[in-house]
Amino acid sequence: MLNRPGPASDGSAPGAAMPPGAHGRRRAPAWWPRIYYGWYMATAGAASNFLVLGITVFGFGVFIPPMRDELGWTIAQISLAFSLRSFENGLLAPFTGFMVDRLGARRMAFTGLIALVIGLLLFSQSRTLWAFYAASLVMAFGQSLGSFTPFSAALMNWFNRQRGRAMGLVSTGNGAGGLAAPVLATMIVLIGWRETAIVAALVIGVVGFPLAMTLRDRPEPYGYAPDGVPLDQAARERAARGGPPAGMTGMSVGEVLRTPAFYLLAMSSGLGGAILGTWIVHQIPHLEAEGFSLQAAASIAGFYALFQIAMRYVLGWVGDTVGRRPMFVASFVLIGIGLLVFSRLNPAQWWLIPVYYFTFATGHATFVVMSQTVVADYFGTRRFATIRGLAQSTAMPLGIIGPFFAGWMFDRTGSYEVALTVLSSCAIFAAICILLIRRPQWGELPAAPAPTPAPAPAIVPAMPAPAATSDGPAAAMQPQSTHRGMGDAEPDGAASSPAYEPSASLQR
Repeated sequence: MLNRPGPASDGSAPGAAMPPGAHGRRRAPAWWPRIYYGWYMATAGAASNFLVLGITVFGFGVFIPPMRDELGWTIAQISLAFSLRSFENGLLAPFTGFMVDRLGARRMAFTGLIALVIGLLLFSQSRTLWAFYAASLVMAFGQSLGSFTPFSAALMNWFNRQRGRAMGLVSTGNGAGGLAAPVLATMIVLIGWRETAIVAALVIGVVGFPLAMTLRDRPEPYGYAPDGVPLDQAARERAARGGPPAGMTGMSVGEVLRTPAFYLLAMSSGLGGAILGTWIVHQIPHLEAEGFSLQAAASIAGFYALFQIAMRYVLGWVGDTVGRRPMFVASFVLIGIGLLVFSRLNPAQWWLIPVYYFTFATGHATFVVMSQTVVADYFGTRRFATIRGLAQSTAMPLGIIGPFFAGWMFDRTGSYEVALTVLSSCAIFAAICILLIRRPQWGELPAAPAPTPAPAPAIVPAMPAPAATSDGPAAAMQPQSTHRGMGDAEPDGAASSPAYEPSASLQR
């Protein structure tokens, strides 16, 4: 029987090699590889992201043409639903992040999946704009809690040095979500868009809940520190470096909100999310407007997803090797170039497809992996989900404006070229925001110096009481200055050590 992630008598981590001399009640067979449980959880997260994001995000554009044909709505009206989803995600992001930090990732994932199934069933029965918008809001709540947020929050605690690779693995599911577009497009042609939405709800219900059951918040209860290091060994290494004890460390929410780096990071992440959200909604309509058939446009999206699957883990490894901050900057530059290429992609210039994959797809994959890790890198994992949610909330207006602006521009001009050019400029501005961050990362900040024990007060002969002065007895009782500007607030030799206060450059 395989190791299950429940508390063991020896405190060993589930699915990983036990510490020397440990003997647990549940052990995997001898032939089963000793793999750190965090990797199992990352793999389950990839599968969950494929289902949830592939259907509700990447597959959303496939529903636009048949809905427009059947219901007579404009592109802008349909796109407004995605803007409303962005609004709700941003509005609820601090709350959902707080709940994940407080109640645990698995409980909130179950809540999100239930809401998502209900939202998809409501969406399948939408016949008015208001019903469609209401279903989109329910889906947005489920999407925000059902997969990516709880898995990424848990993985930040299970990994440190290998954080980029772990997020690269779980993000392969996001990239593979593009493969859902051709599948959904084929189902829409065969059975209709309403029936396709019902089938999608059933699939998420049957497969999503078992995947969410793999979630565990932290590795310490199972005897391991992040990255699968046995806890006793990790504690020795941390003590040798003068670092904090094992467990989650990081800044409080109040400290983060007083840090300029947070707002620069929120602006860049918000711009990136708005760009990608707009592209996701309008990718298929743009390709159709440029002359591709629905099946051809969905195939381009499918091959794009295959490229993403191959790149995300590799880019996570590169980020762990060369630095996640430089990779985050590079992601915006590649996205900006790729959007300009995408705006000129049409059947007559099909040779731009590889260029589009190399630039935009690479930048997209890098952004998704690094946007999660840099939050933990700069502020620690103590309140990761809450801080990430606050960053999304700060950038909420950008996510609302983007999809609606692109749809409005298409309705007025019949083309997405202007909208894609504006988004390209936003990507370059986001890269500049990251370059302006001067604050060191959390692991690079110096530890607070340990307070020096106060020496025992010296025994001195009793002094006679001071004589009364012209100011009265009360004045004689006031502490006398031993140095200019300093009162004897502490006994001689018992002055307290100054509190550690980082310099202004470190606070940035």
